[in-house]
Amino acid sequence: MFEKHCLICGIEVDKKTSPKRFGRYFCSEDHAQQYLKKKEEQERAWAEEERKHPRRRGGCC
Repeated sequence: MFEKHCLICGIEVDKKTSPKRFGRYFCSEDHAQQYLKKKEEQERAWAEEERKHPRRRGGCC
């Protein structure tokens, strides 16, 4: 699904001219890199949380 706005700044983007990364469109390469950094930070935080509190039963409880 085409997102009409940049995920970082919210500016409207043109599908034909905007950089596409990770299946998303951005208004600039700089904002695509910012998105990548945010995703990497999230993944590190999730991995750290999982390391601190491993799921013992493999389920949600």
